[in-house]
Amino acid sequence: MQMQNEVIVKKNDSGPYIESMGNVYRIIVTGEETQGQFSMMEAFVEPGDGGQYHLHEREYESFLITEGEMVFFDDDKKISAPKGSLIVCPPGSTRGFRNESNTLAKMMIFYTPPGIENMIKIDGKAVEPHRPRVQSSNKAQAPCSVLSKQFGITDFAKSLPEPK
Repeated sequence: MQMQNEVIVKKNDSGPYIESMGNVYRIIVTGEETQGQFSMMEAFVEPGDGGQYHLHEREYESFLITEGEMVFFDDDKKISAPKGSLIVCPPGSTRGFRNESNTLAKMMIFYTPPGIENMIKIDGKAVEPHRPRVQSSNKAQAPCSVLSKQFGITDFAKSLPEPK
């Protein structure tokens, strides 16, 4: 257990890699480690993959694009997010995202308050750290509604607009 005044140090590639809901996530820091303040994961998103429309009831979900580019949807508004972009989604906002490029995209995802990392652990399966690529595309099309509801997430059946 992390002491409240102890500095947390995480090295590159530390933390478990978990395939969940069509993407691979690396859990970098958990809510337990931050005394319930936040959690952070890294997501590896293959071309064509992403997250369907959903909303979080409790937490801010913030995305920092660190490699490649992503497209986010704020309801029907399309937002291009190249490397270096920060997208902040407050509780209650409807969002979706997809990698519409032809290369792997990476993004850091911050949750305040934490807890979503536990959903990823429950839903997912561990994968090799140096092979964070999902083999088949579009697995994110089928949200895990029962598990989502337990974590205060509403999944919508509405599909993201098709890329042009």
